[in-house]
Amino acid sequence: MPLQVRLLFNLILTTKLKIMEIIIGADEFILWLRKNGKATNDINIQLGKRILNLIEALGGMKYLDNQESFWDIGLTARNVNDLALPKTSEQYRIPIGILPDIYREIDTW
Repeated sequence: MPLQVRLLFNLILTTKLKIMEIIIGADEFILWLRKNGKATNDINIQLGKRILNLIEALGGMKYLDNQESFWDIGLTARNVNDLALPKTSEQYRIPIGILPDIYREIDTW
């Protein structure tokens, strides 16, 4: 299904029905990208901007800025850097119905 059709479908669902929302962070999407070998040349700041644009386009919104990630972010953390995992990230409030669309899109990155 083309992205525009999915966007329209999500908009109709969001406005017509009460949909459960979740809070999820860019760090979780970046972890998925890194684990799956996607966007390997994009730094975290670029990915965060792309993720925010995608989430807003699909009907989600930014909820919190600069929240610490739940993995080790100390000075000795080996997997925390610009091309691996972020120390902090934005958090988003999204309808759960758009999760498949988010993952379908970032799978192409």
